[in-house]
Amino acid sequence: MTFKRVISSYNLLLFLGAFYVGALLLLGEGVFGSFPPEWIGKMPFNSWATIAIFGMSVFGIGNAVVSIYGFKKNGGKKFYIVTVVMGLLLFLSSVSPVILLGEWYLPLAQLCLVSVIQILLGLFGLIRENSK
Repeated sequence: MTFKRVISSYNLLLFLGAFYVGALLLLGEGVFGSFPPEWIGKMPFNSWATIAIFGMSVFGIGNAVVSIYGFKKNGGKKFYIVTVVMGLLLFLSSVSPVILLGEWYLPLAQLCLVSVIQILLGLFGLIRENSK
């Protein structure tokens, strides 16, 4: 398996994860039963449903497009750059609640880790592509 396919598979995994978590948010059961009232006015979202729709549309569809682009033969440098951009977007989205609320939550730490992996994979791909 080539390195490009590994990154494409990782982007595909992120796509599936975004839709899985988005579906859990839309169902609104368990932990996602009620939106924390202390977040209203501080966060740009007022319900779990809006977070789910944002996450599925930006990170779900975005990573799906990047993954499909990477599985094609003619990806090149653009593929690695878009992978880094998607990783940066996820990183900024996972750090912004910490800045707005002043607290870390376990899912945010996991999202930061996932985004850093995506950024590093994209950067490593760029370095490999430039060294050819």
